[in-house]
Amino acid sequence: MSAQACVRTVRSAFPRLNAWLNALPDPRVQYMCLYSAAHIWWQILGTFLSRQGSRNAFDQERQSGEAAWNMGVLCGQTAEDPRFEGQPTVTCSDNAVHHASRVDPQCVAQIPLLMFRDLRERRFFDHTRLFDHWYLMVVDGSVKEKCRQGFTEGGKSSTHGAQYRYVLQLSVIGPEGTLFPLMHEEMDVRDPHSEKEDCELKAFARLSQRLKTEFPKLPICLVADSLYCCQAIVVTCQLYGWKYILTLKEGRQPTTWDETLRLLPLHRPNRLRCWLGQDRKAGLQDFRWVENVMLGAYHTHVILQGEITHEPSASLYAYITNFSKLTPQRVAAVVNQGGRERHLIEDTFNTQKNNGIGLEHVFCANATASKNYYTMMQVAQVLWLLICRGCLQRLYDWARRATEQGLARAIWEGLRACRLPPDLPPLGQIRFSSG
Repeated sequence: MSAQACVRTVRSAFPRLNAWLNALPDPRVQYMCLYSAAHIWWQILGTFLSRQGSRNAFDQERQSGEAAWNMGVLCGQTAEDPRFEGQPTVTCSDNAVHHASRVDPQCVAQIPLLMFRDLRERRFFDHTRLFDHWYLMVVDGSVKEKCRQGFTEGGKSSTHGAQYRYVLQLSVIGPEGTLFPLMHEEMDVRDPHSEKEDCELKAFARLSQRLKTEFPKLPICLVADSLYCCQAIVVTCQLYGWKYILTLKEGRQPTTWDETLRLLPLHRPNRLRCWLGQDRKAGLQDFRWVENVMLGAYHTHVILQGEITHEPSASLYAYITNFSKLTPQRVAAVVNQGGRERHLIEDTFNTQKNNGIGLEHVFCANATASKNYYTMMQVAQVLWLLICRGCLQRLYDWARRATEQGLARAIWEGLRACRLPPDLPPLGQIRFSSG
């Protein structure tokens, strides 16, 4: 049942996915090819979706049971394809890596964009837009791969002799606390333009240009940590017409912090207290804010939020934003629906690192293949969110009680155990609510 729901969800959400994969550049001599391009890319997606954690683990089971038949149902190259001569098979990871090493990563990186456009046309993100208008996009950097032996190309050395490859990820906040990958930028050891050491802010400068080019009129609100709380990011958002909600820390912008504390007593009406939970037993939030505080040569607005929970514990959060006309209701929305949701990208990185997906694992040393594998990991993340959160956990009580890693294994075992009918209909509407 879960395997059928998986296939039906993919077909419903992205009916053109296989066409997109087959349309990617394919340097192979076509008449000599056994597998379609979509089949090869689905081999990579299957490695991530099944939570095997490595290429070898997926290779060991890829031909067992009905896996080869069902791979054809997923990728569109069914057992009736004359190239299989009646015996479908699944390509090995060595072939997948070889193919991924020969395809331009910029072309492959278009797949998450196409998926976002399809979901946006379905008005999938409408209920999560801040003030019913702004798409909340969270950005953060992470280690993509780490290797004790080092890489022949790319990567930065650490103090312990290992080498790391880094990536900057931009994702869109979706319904029910989900986060959908959209774009990413590799942080290479050398900036390709200046030949200097690359960093997160330089990578964001490149990513923001690509984002504006791809979506010139999209209303974007950037959510990021204190590293981005600087003039360069404020200028970028002002230039592109974007909003921002950025974490403020005392040591990052000491002048802005000091001015905020100095002006706070002069703005006593700018306050809000919210009790949390039923019967006010879960804690409370206190908001204070000051508008038109200097950040270098620019003005910004600063929001302070103190929170006391029932544990008890007390926390203080601070943000800068260019949302104006800050009423108590707008301040609460900016913080709770925007700034506080930055944790979603850290949670996603943690899940991809520790729950069998394989972030930080070296799937392939080749730099080009590595970039394409990371993109396919994010495509798999989008598919998984729709399968797990938008279908299985909504429809089946047992899925809500299972861990995501256990659920992924159950789906994979189902694909190996039972032959799926090739004419499975699309699932229909995909909703994340339990109703």
